[in-house]
Amino acid sequence: MELTIYKKISVAASGSDTAEYIPTYRKMQLKEARLVADTAVTAHGSNHLVITLVNGSTTLATRDFSTGSGSSMAAGTAEALTLSGGSALDFEDLGELKLNYDQSGSGMAFDGGILLVFEPARDY
Repeated sequence: MELTIYKKISVAASGSDTAEYIPTYRKMQLKEARLVADTAVTAHGSNHLVITLVNGSTTLATRDFSTGSGSSMAAGTAEALTLSGGSALDFEDLGELKLNYDQSGSGMAFDGGILLVFEPARDY
């Protein structure tokens, strides 16, 4: 049985880096992450946003909205993020998944959400 967590994301174009945390409440493994934009996001060369999912010091996924290494995103689009991190995809009881919002220049707004799909882990 999969466990899903949806987190609303509302980031203002502030130019300041911020972070949010999503608590995990049992042993489970992150299997999928889908980012959804409620409004269109147009990639920009100097004023952009990079969203990263982090467990501890390991980056699990990144979505870049710069014109150099990222791209735009249409409204209502669900985009699967590529996961990496090996054992960092495993979460313990009462852990946390960190969402970093790294702003460049004057920043970029993002309104949408992220759907996280976990598989529960059992202790034997």
